[in-house]
Amino acid sequence: MTRSLTAASLRARGFVIAFAVLVLGFGVVQLDSMPVDVLPEFGTTKVEIRTEALGLSAYEVEQLITAPMEQNLLNGVAFLDDIASKSVPGLSSVVLTFQDGTDPFDARQVVQERLTTASKLLPNVSKPPAMLQPLSATSRVMMIGLRSSDVSLLDMSVLARWNIRPRLMGVAGVSNVAIWGQRDEQRQVLVDPERLRLEGLNLDQIISTAGNALWVSPLSFLKAAAPGRGGFVDTPAQRLGVQHINPIVTPEDLARVAIETKPATNGAARAPAKQLGDIATVVRGHQPLIGDGLIADEAGLMLVIQKLPNANALEVTRGVEAELARLAPGLDGIEIESSVFRPATYIETSRDNLQGLLLIGLGLGILVLAALTFSWRAVLVSVVAAAVSLAATLVVLAQMGESLNVMIIAGLVLAITVLVDDGVSDRDSISRSLGERRAEGADPDTQPILSGSSAVRGPLGYATAIALLTLVPLFVLTGESDAFLATIGRSFAVAIVMSLIVAMTVTPALSRVVGPSAGQSARTSPIAVGVTKACTGIVSKITTTPIVAYLATAAILAVGLGSMAFLERPASLVPRFQDSDLLVRWEGPTGTSLTEMNRISARVGAELRKLPGINNVGAHTGRAVLSDDIGGANAGELWVNIDSTANYAATVGAVKEVIHGYPGISRGVTEYSTDRIGDVLERAE
Repeated sequence: MTRSLTAASLRARGFVIAFAVLVLGFGVVQLDSMPVDVLPEFGTTKVEIRTEALGLSAYEVEQLITAPMEQNLLNGVAFLDDIASKSVPGLSSVVLTFQDGTDPFDARQVVQERLTTASKLLPNVSKPPAMLQPLSATSRVMMIGLRSSDVSLLDMSVLARWNIRPRLMGVAGVSNVAIWGQRDEQRQVLVDPERLRLEGLNLDQIISTAGNALWVSPLSFLKAAAPGRGGFVDTPAQRLGVQHINPIVTPEDLARVAIETKPATNGAARAPAKQLGDIATVVRGHQPLIGDGLIADEAGLMLVIQKLPNANALEVTRGVEAELARLAPGLDGIEIESSVFRPATYIETSRDNLQGLLLIGLGLGILVLAALTFSWRAVLVSVVAAAVSLAATLVVLAQMGESLNVMIIAGLVLAITVLVDDGVSDRDSISRSLGERRAEGADPDTQPILSGSSAVRGPLGYATAIALLTLVPLFVLTGESDAFLATIGRSFAVAIVMSLIVAMTVTPALSRVVGPSAGQSARTSPIAVGVTKACTGIVSKITTTPIVAYLATAAILAVGLGSMAFLERPASLVPRFQDSDLLVRWEGPTGTSLTEMNRISARVGAELRKLPGINNVGAHTGRAVLSDDIGGANAGELWVNIDSTANYAATVGAVKEVIHGYPGISRGVTEYSTDRIGDVLERAE
């Protein structure tokens, strides 16, 4: 088969070279459009269901919501592999893990069908269960802080809920926008029990008065729970629709509403109606907070942008920033802090560094090839063959749904040396064979039996098979290793296969086109001659006295095995990166209030901001509605941004020193990517 393929490539060398140019063009386009992220998508198909139940304790949430959800609603869902749950004060979370290979949309569909009957199986003590949007493995793509000295937190919350969040949710690739510190506007009636007693009123009267005055109420025992329809009025010529317009807009409007009283009995005169403002204080307020945000050690709103699986992190970030720029004219007096957490900065810096290193490596590789071959033709064929192999690899990986991440790049870097070596060896073999055919007077196009070519004789095929066999362990690993090393293996395997195909097609065709003409002898590199002589001498001694090679191999093996005892084994095979964004997780003693967690977080943030090399510090405590965190009021997170010019290790050490200066609080310092890996794999176990 290899003989026929190589022969056909030589005969149709024009078509092969044109197709190679086309592949190169596709590879360049694919490189520009391929999704970019720090890590690949890892973990199995999961669907998470959240149920908000403000006011319930963890025990009540477990008994009234979580247990019925698991046992009566979600057990037995198709394709289900495992089900896990967590109950915290005011929140129930149920995570369903599906069998390997389950399509995420199929999983969500079967879960959604079960949720349609949730209202019949759950008591009316919570909001309806909500299925979270699908999220990327490293879901957070940006964190935006909002603060102002002129606009109140309540007004900012109204803007965030009705203006900012809907616009950001419309950005392509955005899955969810969670808001820490969201304050939902309410008109609150603050009652003094002593005043109620003196006036002969009770709390039920105040509740019914305030609820019915607003015409629509979530309290099922009030008339406003089932508001009447406006209807219409018919005239001889037209029909006029009746629309209710609520006159209660401000707290002052609600304060003027008369309190509902019972009718007077025994003919007694009815006392003048009291107004809500006479008995209670009516104010504009918000719900009890389940979480809060801190921007520059001050209370603010923290918007966490999360992306869909396989979404391009760079494009999502740029889309969010462009939308914020369009919103800016309507956010007068509000300061937008977009550098709290921005992984795109790390990706852009890494990409620039990688491009520089690749250019340096390419230059050095060309110099080495030129020194070893003394032929511009050999350099050209080798570089083009490697470039076509890499371009074809990128096209195949993109069709497989892979993103351009550190694992893919690691596999490609491992394959580059093999690609260049294949290009050099195949070009040399083919050039020698073509020269032999010309010397014999044969036509290399009609009789391309390249006796010296590795593509025909088989060593390249055997070497490819051996390289692929070495990858087998990467695809049978389980646990955390499987999530990352298999990605390296896939990219390496695709690159090796593409290299084999290029070696049997493009390399012969290009060597035939740019090879030396008839009667022209190739120049020999003195460096290559010297290296060949040295290697030949070593090989000849080994073959004549193999016992020396055996002893040397045994000695090297013994030294290697003995040195293993002195090596420090890593605690985990999970990769770690010098990410410029550090995540500090806080957890105070059970029962710690949100106010206290805010105070501690603000104090720590102020200390961290004074450290050299720290750009920004943001924090959020508790949780947000439909957020990726499930924690009580005693939990929080600090996000520390490190300057790219700072000493990374020294800065991280200084951050840890500050963090460990607060006893009595459970804490941990890590990179966000590492934290996400641990969280996803922990759930998978």
